[in-house]
Amino acid sequence: MTDSKILIVDDDVFIRDVLQTRLEWEGYHTAVAENGRQALELHRQDKADLILLDINMPVTDGFEVMKQLRAEADTTPVIVMSALEDIPSIVHCIELGAEDYISKPIKSQLLYARIHSSLEKKAFRDREQMRLAELKLLRQIDRALHTTLDLDEVAALTLTYAQQKTGALAGLAGSVGDNSLHIRAQTGVVDGSLDTAVPLKALALDIAHDEIRQQPVRANESLHPKATFRLVLPIRRNNIINDMVVLDLAEPCDDASLSFLQQLGTYAAISSHNARLYANAQAANLAKSNFVAMVSHELKNPLAAVQTSVHLLKRTSAGQLSEKQEKYIHIIDDSVQRIRNLTLELDDITRMDTGHFKLSLTQLNLPTVVANVVRLLAQQIEAKKQQLTVNLPPDLPLVYGDEQRLSQILTNLISNAHKYTGDGQEIKIDAHVAEQEAGRFVQITVQDSGIGISSENQKHIFSQFFRVNEAMVRQQQGTGLGLYITKRLVEAQNGQIGFHSTVGKGSRFFFSIPVAMTDNGFASDTTVTAAAAK
Repeated sequence: MTDSKILIVDDDVFIRDVLQTRLEWEGYHTAVAENGRQALELHRQDKADLILLDINMPVTDGFEVMKQLRAEADTTPVIVMSALEDIPSIVHCIELGAEDYISKPIKSQLLYARIHSSLEKKAFRDREQMRLAELKLLRQIDRALHTTLDLDEVAALTLTYAQQKTGALAGLAGSVGDNSLHIRAQTGVVDGSLDTAVPLKALALDIAHDEIRQQPVRANESLHPKATFRLVLPIRRNNIINDMVVLDLAEPCDDASLSFLQQLGTYAAISSHNARLYANAQAANLAKSNFVAMVSHELKNPLAAVQTSVHLLKRTSAGQLSEKQEKYIHIIDDSVQRIRNLTLELDDITRMDTGHFKLSLTQLNLPTVVANVVRLLAQQIEAKKQQLTVNLPPDLPLVYGDEQRLSQILTNLISNAHKYTGDGQEIKIDAHVAEQEAGRFVQITVQDSGIGISSENQKHIFSQFFRVNEAMVRQQQGTGLGLYITKRLVEAQNGQIGFHSTVGKGSRFFFSIPVAMTDNGFASDTTVTAAAAK
């Protein structure tokens, strides 16, 4: 610590000269001031590592110097040198932040011991502050890198933080493959942007070394004319180098910066891995969607042909077919309808996943939509002698949604209630206006008295292809897509969906749809009765 700078503040020229001579002989750098004001000016221009401070001085005394340092949140250690012997003065110095106190006349051995101790404490505090600042920065980096799943953004962030820490003149970040660096981010390249992929040899890089390293760089290979060193940070996962950061510097980095870059590389490796997993999942999902769309499309023509043929066969063979033949035709017709419904569901999912799903949003009379759906399902409900109760308030406002998709939502929910409710039991449909943070909504509820859903299965109920593994459920036809599509349709119309269910007592599904708006605001004054909708 003999290269530390010590500021000597005393109005006695003899004391200043003696201390300066002795300390410089010991290897310290020194500066001197004859009063407190001059000391503060010198310290603000070029901070000292330690201040030796007299108390009784003209212009500005030592007490005022310590007050100013405290006001400026300056933590430079101060050793007070004073002839003051009274305890209150010594206590006051300590209260103002003095590191130590030495009485005049000063004993050399004691002074050197106090200086050495104070500088050691300062060095320790400085290291701790640097470490805390570095940890804070690493937490920020961790948050920033983990909020993106884009490889280009991960590369750009990693390069930015690496350049800030090292003061690099220029840098590249990218993926390693085919003996090339596939550049995702670059900065400070004097000759303009580099190609998308640059051979590793052209950058004088060698991935045989998997540790961070620094090496001299020739002018014709550097990214910046003032660069003399190149730092290579390989970013590896499971001992495989997937990415790399290249920094061109005016001079080599210190050990602290290299340690920081190692940790940065660890964070970057995790984020890059997550980004690649996400990209692969997106690609697989797109491939799945394209395959499903192709299969669905290819099924439509033969299904239409089979349906048409069955229909013609029924018409032309009326009364001529045996009971067994009639049964087979019914099975064919039912199976074709099931496959057709599946293709329609797959079409919906594909459009949603690929962003091609469109809604035709208009003002709708909800009782009319409910009545139409109930009319279509009436025969099924009557077949099980179930009691369907529709209770819609007469003053319901118009809602804003897609009529076809709203009908689909209601059909799915009422059909499920019908399937999983026993013969002769009750199904209820009701609605009411609900005030929510996002505005006014109509909430529609479909309640059954069926088998209910166990708590274990409730968390999966809106998942794709999920069906409860129970005998009564498996007896019913279904793909496990209905509630998944229903949830997506509700949310696409700015609504929300939820449910409550108790095993053996039934389920209550509810969803919201926005109240329609007119030029004058919500159309709460436009109402129809449930009876008028029929």
